[in-house]
Amino acid sequence: MSPADTIRSRTGTPAKSSLSGAAATTATPRSGSTATRRSSSRTRSAAAACERTHNSPAVAATAVSDRKGAVAVDDVHHEYEFGGPIGVTAMMTLFPCLFYYLYVCLYFYDGKLASPVDPSTLTGPGGWLDFVKLVFRLAVTHAAPTRKATTLYFSLISLQLFLAFVMPGVQQRGPPVSSLGGKTLVYHCNAYTSLYATVAIVGALHYTGVFNLADIIDLYGPLFTIAQLSGFGLAAIVYITGERYRMSGNVIYDYFMGSSLNPRLGSVDIKMWAEIRVSWMLLFAIAMAACAKQYQTYGYISANTALFAWGTGLYLNACAKTWDINYEKFGWLLSYWNLAGVPFSYAYSAIYMATHDPKTYSYPTWFVVQLFILLTVSHGLFDVAMGQKCYFKAKQTNTFIKRYTFPQIPGTEIENPKTMKTITGTDLLIDGLWGILRKPNYTFDWFQAVVWGLSAGQGSVIPYFYPLFHITMLLHRNARDNARCARKYGKSWVEYKQRVPYT
Repeated sequence: MSPADTIRSRTGTPAKSSLSGAAATTATPRSGSTATRRSSSRTRSAAAACERTHNSPAVAATAVSDRKGAVAVDDVHHEYEFGGPIGVTAMMTLFPCLFYYLYVCLYFYDGKLASPVDPSTLTGPGGWLDFVKLVFRLAVTHAAPTRKATTLYFSLISLQLFLAFVMPGVQQRGPPVSSLGGKTLVYHCNAYTSLYATVAIVGALHYTGVFNLADIIDLYGPLFTIAQLSGFGLAAIVYITGERYRMSGNVIYDYFMGSSLNPRLGSVDIKMWAEIRVSWMLLFAIAMAACAKQYQTYGYISANTALFAWGTGLYLNACAKTWDINYEKFGWLLSYWNLAGVPFSYAYSAIYMATHDPKTYSYPTWFVVQLFILLTVSHGLFDVAMGQKCYFKAKQTNTFIKRYTFPQIPGTEIENPKTMKTITGTDLLIDGLWGILRKPNYTFDWFQAVVWGLSAGQGSVIPYFYPLFHITMLLHRNARDNARCARKYGKSWVEYKQRVPYT
């Protein structure tokens, strides 16, 4: 999942909300037949049974504050999040710096966390200043954009945009969007067919020698730089050209959070494209590139590398089965993370394994088998959780369309589910996995993240960036969801938490 407050939905059903049982504030179509857990958002969608991402379209229109149709609770700015202007400025500055530092560690320090020769001195020989200069020099020298990397990155994301326009799919009308005066938006949900088209095209190019997948590993630094610049740039374009919605009045903060809720290029929803088609597709491409690099270097693909590729493939497939349009506006938070942060930082396990001898991080066969089982079962339960919410929301709004996407996991559709009526008139799901946990999707999403980190062994802590970052993000998102739902549902939210006490 991308670090956004995403609400994911699944194929054939309107969005399932990442708010535990709460109706999402924006409408998003179902992508059951289209392609981010997750995303992806998942994310980095999602979340993801994705056109998930990371990540499902919110199905229910936001409740208005009174019967006369006053401004919806979620349609106005209430308070600063992420530490306000100072906090978001720090995030936009420090995350790129962190990612370049980790890049240098992976490629030039054998995956170990680098530090000054003499950490006791700031300006002396071998001290912190010299170390910062060295990291900066390595990043500038080896991660500067190249023509080949630029062509490759924009070819991949342009292909996703092209397929979003032309591939067959279903026309899904989303629920009314309160910020648009109750207007509904139509989504061309074809991520599922776009996914298989992409795999076929890239696979054919690799097989015929036109494009070597392993080049992605060698070009990781330049590709990441181009992706980060694209994330900053797209956020700026949408901020300048998009409509103004739920603005705070602070330019830096509004650039970070975004100004537009539903930016579009023709029939293509930009958030759906970024969160599902770009982020998770790029991550899967990096995972497959690691397999190609390892095979070309060592003559085989290790079980660990196959495990990571299997995990990203499952996640991408889930995102392709659902769609995701969330509460978040499209600003730096979504743009940067989906075009750069999610695909390139969540792939640290793949980068580490592709640049190290498999013998240095291999596990006993019995342990690898258990990791495959844990990953697959966790993903299945995650998929079921997302599906249950999605089907519930879809049937509530009479937008359910049965889709025969793969896989169809038993238990996804609950007949006559138990619900709880709220003071806004909407129902909250308290059945299935959602009757046991308020965030079952978060729980099983994180289990998958842990396995992704474990796939690279214990030779480096960098592959564990994703599970560590992910749990932090989920806890923060849960707190944001809880505050928003308390504001929206009032005493009904208190009752809901009593009926489903565990997060």
